[in-house]
Amino acid sequence: MKFLFAIAIIAGISLIGSRITFLRKQFGLGVKNIFLTGIEYVLFGLLLGSSGLDIFDGEIIEKFQPFVVFGLAWIGYLYGIQFEIKLVRKLPKKFFSITVIQAVITFILVMTAMFVSLHFTSSLSFNEILIVSIVLGITALSTAQSALAIVNKSFKFDNQRLFDLLRYISGVDGLIAILLFGILLCIVDPATYSIVSPLIMSKWILLTVFTSILPVVVFLLLTRDKYKHGEFLLLLTGIVAFSSGMSFQFGLSPLIIGFISGFTLANTCKFRVRALNYFSEGEKPFYIIMLIILGAGWNFEVGISIVTILIFVLFRIIGKVVGNFVASNSFDSTFKISNGIGLALLSKGGISFGIIISFKILFPKLSDEIIYIVLIAAFFFELISPKLILIFFEKRTYKNSKLKENISDEK
Repeated sequence: MKFLFAIAIIAGISLIGSRITFLRKQFGLGVKNIFLTGIEYVLFGLLLGSSGLDIFDGEIIEKFQPFVVFGLAWIGYLYGIQFEIKLVRKLPKKFFSITVIQAVITFILVMTAMFVSLHFTSSLSFNEILIVSIVLGITALSTAQSALAIVNKSFKFDNQRLFDLLRYISGVDGLIAILLFGILLCIVDPATYSIVSPLIMSKWILLTVFTSILPVVVFLLLTRDKYKHGEFLLLLTGIVAFSSGMSFQFGLSPLIIGFISGFTLANTCKFRVRALNYFSEGEKPFYIIMLIILGAGWNFEVGISIVTILIFVLFRIIGKVVGNFVASNSFDSTFKISNGIGLALLSKGGISFGIIISFKILFPKLSDEIIYIVLIAAFFFELISPKLILIFFEKRTYKNSKLKENISDEK
């Protein structure tokens, strides 16, 4: 009965949350950004978990794992299906180079800082600290587009080309994060936290490719021109369930499998746009469920120093600022790129949450430290990101006078 009650609660919250928005309410931009990213549902989970009402205890959370695995695969499909090669090639190559350079610098700085910090504050072994530091470095890369969307809705910017660059980086840096996470899973044994042999790496790669491609082949074989809306959605749901089920059985990441499958669909399926729309429509309920489960499993008893959290926040800011400064000054540009561009890229992307949830499934004993640090940092970054973007874009105008009055009242 408790599990059925938990299902009813989580279904109700996800159903209401996917249909109600607070963006038109008179909240500050930072609070609106929190609502747009959805991380307030982590607090719902925290309230329902063992730290609150204890409705979602460890046993209940374990029973929800199939929902979480399915949701991770769904998000992977959604992200991967956006990368159609012929469309990506039309985008400025310099934008991609800037994105990669700033991502690598941010990753190295955050990973190094967290390794040193955890070495002095954590009781974990060397390998465990290294893995945790790498994952924290990976989560520092992804940038959410929510803060940019909020300020773009209210303001016009003189340097629109620069704003386009920010949107490009926030849309692509999650790709770098997923690739680095996939590399980590390829070379590390979840049971021993040690580097695996080349033979095991090869087996992992082949199994990942097989598990990713097989559902797509089935989908392409079953696809017809005259599928109705419900039939097509059912077919998409079926291949996601197929992918998530196989990834779970083989001990693979459903996020990685979903991403590769989605990417393959984007470049082989003539109904790519239709599939993309369906994945977009179904994303929010699954995302909400995963955040609730993530919050319910948030372990407050893990011994994380506030200094460690501050170091993560500080070095993510430094990484973004320094990384984007180095990257943007490595190429000639037809428009002015300000040195502090990294301050406009601090909002935490949803891919970060997908990575830590996937990591929790595969490395449950190491996930508490990462979840603690990333979640606290995420609330902070979502709160300050819209204001930092407005500070960065000094030259801006309100899109209408009514918005100007509302924002003035908020101040």
